[in-house]
Amino acid sequence: MVTQYSNLISFQELFSESTDHFLEPFKHIVNPDINNGMHLPFELSEKQRNKKISPILQLARPDDAKVITKIYKDIYKGTYPYREMQDVNEVKLMISDPHYEWLLFKTQNGRIAGCFTYELDFENKRGYMRGFNIKPKYQGIIDSVKAVIGSMIGIWNQYQNKIYNWYCENRTAHSKSQYLSVVCGINPIAFFPNKDIFFGKVESDIMHIIYNLKVLRSFRAKKIPLIIPAVKNCFSYATIKYNLGKIKVKNPRLKIDKKEINILQKKLDIQVNRSPFQYEKITFSLSNKSYFQFLFTPQVNNFEKVHYHVNNINELYLYLKHFKRIIDNWNIRYAECFVSAYKPIFQKLFYRMGFQPRGYVPSWKYDNQNKSFNDSIVFNWFKKPLGSKPKLIIEGQELLKYIEL
Repeated sequence: MVTQYSNLISFQELFSESTDHFLEPFKHIVNPDINNGMHLPFELSEKQRNKKISPILQLARPDDAKVITKIYKDIYKGTYPYREMQDVNEVKLMISDPHYEWLLFKTQNGRIAGCFTYELDFENKRGYMRGFNIKPKYQGIIDSVKAVIGSMIGIWNQYQNKIYNWYCENRTAHSKSQYLSVVCGINPIAFFPNKDIFFGKVESDIMHIIYNLKVLRSFRAKKIPLIIPAVKNCFSYATIKYNLGKIKVKNPRLKIDKKEINILQKKLDIQVNRSPFQYEKITFSLSNKSYFQFLFTPQVNNFEKVHYHVNNINELYLYLKHFKRIIDNWNIRYAECFVSAYKPIFQKLFYRMGFQPRGYVPSWKYDNQNKSFNDSIVFNWFKKPLGSKPKLIIEGQELLKYIEL
């Protein structure tokens, strides 16, 4: 007896709680072959959906780089702040790099209608989804919902046992990308006020995330998070979604040794490494393998991708003091850092330095030694006032109820 599977997928099946649940209804319908061309032989049972072209998905080749850069230039009219995406040679390198997967959306006659990029962080077992773009001439013609769904089917299947969480940073000048994310079960988890500039206007981003079930049920660290009172609301939001279990609220006393700070100050080394496309990697370091590193993106005037290792609170205090000084001197508009959910003394120092908790992210950082994932807290600072009012879907509005702006 041959089992027949319906190619009609209900929207209720899509708003999933994990990548596992999301992929399940497509298991016997879609062949996730993104190398040779992946068709999407399913329909979505939403009454008000207009009939549009179902794209064919295929991995980009280096020869496609010119078309991809033109998509960015046509959509953003030359204003896109991340200039590597408009450089043909750089896009060629990224397409060839195993840490990137670049999907193309094609029409039935093989014309490229859009693209989507996935950055793969194998060290932390997470993937970053960015740059979902449809050419202006195909907007409203290509089925963008099916394009996003198909992208997730193809990439999530391919990296099911290598990447355990997937995240994106959605724009808030409109809510389209937020909706497309939530359809695939990628839900809001943190807010980044005034982080970006698009079309010359400052706007906020909202971080969305989805997990493989294992990363929350089996691989999340067993230790109990220790958080300061200011983080409680962010945790409350996250645990409603992911049932995170117990926490302990701590309010440690900050004890900064000024004499030690003065000694460390004399040993402080500051290095600035300028890379192509105007990025600057800035590193504060001491002679004892202690460091604080971050990325400056002058096109949007922000600091992000902070990584640090310190031996004590005095070292972190020194670094943050200089970090805030540069923020002031360079007229920086936004800065962020992911801080351990198990070190309340560090959380309190960031908080005292003016950074606010705006997201509790479970299983964010992979601990290779213990083979487990640790929770992190998004602390960020932004130059007020808030830019244009964020346009948020209901799920994003719910997140903001728990976050101080």
